[in-house]
Amino acid sequence: MMWDDAGLSGLQAQLAREMLSRVTAFAFGEEVRLVRGVVTCPDRRGVGRVVLWDGRQLGSSVAFDVPLADQYGGNIPPGDLAAALRGVLADCSGREVEEAPRDSFGIPVIDASDAVRAFVAQPRFQVPDALHAAAVAFSVSAELGEPAELRLRGFLLLDQATCRLYLDTPASEDAPPFGVDLPLRDEDGFVVVGVTAVHAALPVLLQGELERMRKDDHDPYCGAVYDLVGWLAGR
Repeated sequence: MMWDDAGLSGLQAQLAREMLSRVTAFAFGEEVRLVRGVVTCPDRRGVGRVVLWDGRQLGSSVAFDVPLADQYGGNIPPGDLAAALRGVLADCSGREVEEAPRDSFGIPVIDASDAVRAFVAQPRFQVPDALHAAAVAFSVSAELGEPAELRLRGFLLLDQATCRLYLDTPASEDAPPFGVDLPLRDEDGFVVVGVTAVHAALPVLLQGELERMRKDDHDPYCGAVYDLVGWLAGR
């Protein structure tokens, strides 16, 4: 599969939107990096450039070139690119930055292509990636003329393995949302990203079956809490 320029520009726009929503997601140790910019690499087709900085000094900026498609021509999801980029950032040494070529703005540019492809071959996500994926499944705008059955009102990381989404329906008005507990790790302890089965099944479960999953858990942020961790594991 070969992407034409229109297709690649769409992937680039998608990457920009995703990075904009993750402006505080790049961190390692006690340091945090914000997204300063997302641009198209001027001399490499199908490559996006993400510029990170510390939010204080522009001289701290470092740019990373990431491929928009894998070796087979399939697009790399923006969430995967963000997760891979966090790993690149954590491994990036000061010497590597000093020796990197610079763009016309004087920003060091590091080619992260190999690291991104290695991540695609063997993904290693972190808990924030899983939390983001769980919440975003209910925050995507509905198609025109097709109102969402459920709406994300909030979310909370309960621990390193579980998150709680606060959901309601568009017709709920001022009624408190309900909480749904979801797993962020599999039975082996590895971080899992994407619980699409919940998004598809919850409207059906709301018709009655969800009530048997109700937890005796007082949460001031919602009216009721339902535990879907066991349900997703087949228990």
